[in-house]
Amino acid sequence: MLREYQILRNYLHQIWSQGIDIASDEIRFLSDFRIDLNEHPIPESLARTLRDIDKSWHLKEYGNTSGDPYVREALVKLENKRIEKELYSINDAMISFGATGAASLIYKGFLKPGARILMVPPIYYVFAGAAEQLGISVDMLEVDREHDFLPTIDGFEEALNSQDYDLVLITNPTYPMGRIYPPELLFGLLDCVASYNKKRQCIAILDEVYAQMAFDLDRVHYGPHLADYEFLIRMNSLSKTLGTAGLRIGYFCAHPVLCERVHEGTGWPVMDFLNDLGDLEYGTPPPVFGPYIVAACDFFRMVRTDPKGEEAEFWARNLERHGEKYKIVKEMIDPTGLDYIEPECAFSMMVELRGAKTPEEQFERFKQLLKAKKVYALPGALYRMPDSARPAMVRVSFGQPEALLREGLERSLDFWME
Repeated sequence: MLREYQILRNYLHQIWSQGIDIASDEIRFLSDFRIDLNEHPIPESLARTLRDIDKSWHLKEYGNTSGDPYVREALVKLENKRIEKELYSINDAMISFGATGAASLIYKGFLKPGARILMVPPIYYVFAGAAEQLGISVDMLEVDREHDFLPTIDGFEEALNSQDYDLVLITNPTYPMGRIYPPELLFGLLDCVASYNKKRQCIAILDEVYAQMAFDLDRVHYGPHLADYEFLIRMNSLSKTLGTAGLRIGYFCAHPVLCERVHEGTGWPVMDFLNDLGDLEYGTPPPVFGPYIVAACDFFRMVRTDPKGEEAEFWARNLERHGEKYKIVKEMIDPTGLDYIEPECAFSMMVELRGAKTPEEQFERFKQLLKAKKVYALPGALYRMPDSARPAMVRVSFGQPEALLREGLERSLDFWME
C-alpha cells in the first residue's frame, strides 16, 4: 500500500537531513507540476476575474462552490458542448478541491467499504493513494512499451474479468506521457465495462485533466457516443491546464443514471450527499472562486464552439509554445539515444531512465540526481507503472520557462549518460 509514494517521501526526508533544500533557487524542477504564466499566459478574462477576487475576498463567507447553480450551469454547458449532446444538468455536476478531491468524493459517494478498483497506468499517483487510504483495494493493469504504455482491449478485458471490480479508472490523455486514446481503443475499453456491468455493477472514471492541452483538440473530441455509457463519470480540472494549479479547482460530471443512486449510508441522492460532504470536509473551493470557474468554462466552451474565434486562437498560440518547448527537449535527447514517448499533448513526457529497473532503483537514481546535480526528476514508478514495464522512465515537464528547462535537462543528461 502506497509503496512508491512512501519510498519517495523517505528519500526526500533523507535529502533534507543532508542539508539539501529542494525549495532552493539552485534546484531545477525537471518534473515541475507548474506552468510558467509568462510563456503560457491565461486569458485576460480569467486574469481580470482573479484580480477582482483578490480585491473582494470575503473571509466570513460560508458556502460551497459546488452548490452554486450558476457555477454548475456554466460547467454543464461546457461539458455538453464537449460531447455535443445535452446530457448533463446541474444535478449531475460537482466542483471539487482539485481533481484529487473529485476522485476522493467519487470514491466516498459511489463505492462501499472494501471496494476494488482497476486502474490503467500511468496515473496521477494520488488517485491511487486516496483510494488506498480509504481501505479500497487498487490493482494496476499491465502495460508495455510496445503499445506506448497504452492498454490493449484484450488485456483490459482479461484483467477486468479476473476480479470483482467496482470501478475502473482510465486517464486520457495519459499522464504524464501525454498519449491520446484513439476512439476505437477508448470505446473498446468502455464496451468491456458495459459487458461487465451485465454481471456486476461497475463504474468507470475517465480522467480528462489534460484533454484541453492536446496539440490537436479534435483528437480528444469523442462526440455524443460517450453519453451511451450510463456508468461513466468524467473528471477534469479548471486550474492546472491554465497554469493556476494553486487554485485547486477540479470537477466531475456523472451520468444522470448514476446520479439517481441513493447513498447507502444516508439515504440521500448521492450528489446531495457529496455536496454536503464536500462542504464539511472542505473538499470544494471557496464560493468566491465561482466567477473564475464560470469564466474558465465560457473560455473553453468558445474554444470548442468557434475554432476561428479569439479564444481558440489564443489557446492555439499557447499550445504552440508548448509544442516548441517539446521540440527543444527532443533535440537535446535525440543525440543521446535515450528512448522516450512522443507526447500528443502538453505539458510533460517520459524519457528513459537508464541504470534502474525496480521502484527502489528508480528512486535511488532520483536521490542521486538531486544530490549530485540539484535536479528534481520524478521516476515512472511514482505514477504506478508496473514493475515489469521496461524501460524505466522519468518525467520531463516542458511547461516551465525555456531557460530553466534547458539547464535542468542538460544537468540531467550529463548525469544519466555517465
